[in-house]
Amino acid sequence: MMSNDVIMNKYIKQLEQETLRLTMENAELKDQVLDLGGEYKEDESDTQLSFDFEIEKTSENDFEVKRPMIYESPDGGKTIYGRRAGDEVREQFNRECD
Repeated sequence: MMSNDVIMNKYIKQLEQETLRLTMENAELKDQVLDLGGEYKEDESDTQLSFDFEIEKTSENDFEVKRPMIYESPDGGKTIYGRRAGDEVREQFNRECD
């Protein structure tokens, strides 16, 4: 049985490989835009990789994936629902700030 550190290292390697693949694909797309006479303007978001989660080591052999809360209101703020990023199940919250 593999330890959590080995599993995490393997997962991180996969993420690094996928990031490299996507970076190369993005560079190809930029070249195509320029070759076709288009303009491409780089901004800060092109160079910063960000995830919608963070991994926190909770003990020597365990970790926890933390995902931010997403709040939604289908009726302009009368009813508020919350869910974790990546989840489809949501729960209703009370509005106590009014």
